[in-house]
Amino acid sequence: MVSNYGSHKYVYRETNDTNVCDLTAKVVGDFGPWQLRIGILMSLLKLPMAWYQMNIIFMAPPQEFWCQKPDKFSTYSNDEWRKIYKPLIEEQPCLIFDPEILAMNPGIDCSLIPLVECNKFVYNTTVFHRTITSEWNLVCSKHWLVHLTQCIMMWGVLLGGIIFGVIADTYGRRKPLMIAIIIQALASYAASIFPLFGGWIVIWFILALCSGGIGIISFVMCMESVSGKWRTIIPILYQLPFGFGSAIMACIAYFFRDWRQLEFALASISTLYILYWFWIPESPRWLLATGQFNKAIEVLQQIAIQNHREFDEHDIRKLIPNIETNKHNHPGFVAFFKLKNMRLKTLLLSANWFCTGLAFYAFSQYLGMIGENIFLTVGISGIIYVPGGLICLLIIPKVGRRPTVWIFQVLTALCFLLIVLIPKNVFVNDWPRLSFAGIGFGGLAGSVPALFLYSGELFPTLGRNAGVGGVTTFARIAAMIAPAFVSLNSIIPDLPLMLLTIITFAQLILILPLPETKDYPLPDTIEEAEKVSRFN
Repeated sequence: MVSNYGSHKYVYRETNDTNVCDLTAKVVGDFGPWQLRIGILMSLLKLPMAWYQMNIIFMAPPQEFWCQKPDKFSTYSNDEWRKIYKPLIEEQPCLIFDPEILAMNPGIDCSLIPLVECNKFVYNTTVFHRTITSEWNLVCSKHWLVHLTQCIMMWGVLLGGIIFGVIADTYGRRKPLMIAIIIQALASYAASIFPLFGGWIVIWFILALCSGGIGIISFVMCMESVSGKWRTIIPILYQLPFGFGSAIMACIAYFFRDWRQLEFALASISTLYILYWFWIPESPRWLLATGQFNKAIEVLQQIAIQNHREFDEHDIRKLIPNIETNKHNHPGFVAFFKLKNMRLKTLLLSANWFCTGLAFYAFSQYLGMIGENIFLTVGISGIIYVPGGLICLLIIPKVGRRPTVWIFQVLTALCFLLIVLIPKNVFVNDWPRLSFAGIGFGGLAGSVPALFLYSGELFPTLGRNAGVGGVTTFARIAAMIAPAFVSLNSIIPDLPLMLLTIITFAQLILILPLPETKDYPLPDTIEEAEKVSRFN
């Protein structure tokens, strides 16, 4: 089929058979009660994904600490001890004046006293009663372990998306999803009680693997359940609960100031998702694409009943496309680099996801530095995420996928630039900077679901999990370097935002060579996806 979009010609597959997308739409309709239920169930899985991927904010928040007062200074008050034990040039109490020498002659010239490492620290528990920082003393020479914790989470999410994506393309969507949900709940409980940091990191990595797997499978199931205009609407709405998840987590953290209690509470809620075993069937589109026609007909019949549609098995069998040759053809992520057009699309999507991930996670941490109340700041930033997605939903059906991503990226880059240009501490509460920060985060919130939808439509049904999981991997890689990226602010104020502005503007070029997918059927095989090219 040949069509035109603007001044560019697009070529899509040519076939005499009814494709999988057409068949499922004819049998169960584009959207109905069943699709609504699947959409809600899949989108609710974004809540625990937000909890585990972002709760490092409350497990290791900025926390004041100081060196514990030695017994020899028992006659000194805590305030007096804190004034004399460390050099003024030291921002953190990692190195202190030798207390043995200081105790013998408190009036001695401190410049003559050597610095030694503090052996034991005291933590401010006014806001947080216990954090992973205070429990395992992850400060000074051990502070890098806090960054390692977040890197482990993102590595796990990255690998989980790839591993579970390949498994789901081979063995179906439902069982791998349920396995990931069950392990996620168990690992979260284990993380809330395991006493040793080394073993806890291993559990944390397992939890991250499951979070990544749940993310990629739930998105694909959500997108494969609908057709027509709903293929645009539902996958975008699917992304919105991630923001609500951050806001809910902030509320729970407000009441549970102990990180172990917070983790246990999140684990208890996550356990409820095991009920999905009774509520979700296998994806009929995957069953058809892999040639499992009898199972597909059983599932389609159940869906047709729920959607109040007539079901004639004999007529449906006549419509089933001849795709037996694809039964064992499940391309992995590497397979997309073997074909010219798919290689270009995969590379461009990977670069876009890296830039988007860096901007999202780095700017999220920047937002956390703006407000003094961490619970309010995280909660508001989560709520701001929702309007961005809703605006994306209004724009993308009218202008298409590629222009929508472009629009939100321009908006985000302009907000970054304006925040840099507006001076600090000139306006009351820095309201212009805060306003553009909120708009910029809303722009990121709009570009993420648009890019998710766009990526899913560019990859075929047989390999969609592997494809989307592969390109979004680069967003996780960007998330790993985001903490170091934000730390550049200590070198030059607003340097991270300056670099993000340049990166986001440069990202606009990466989206231009990609083809538009609006109003085109989903490709089922890698060969069909290869035909979709802007320059064919």
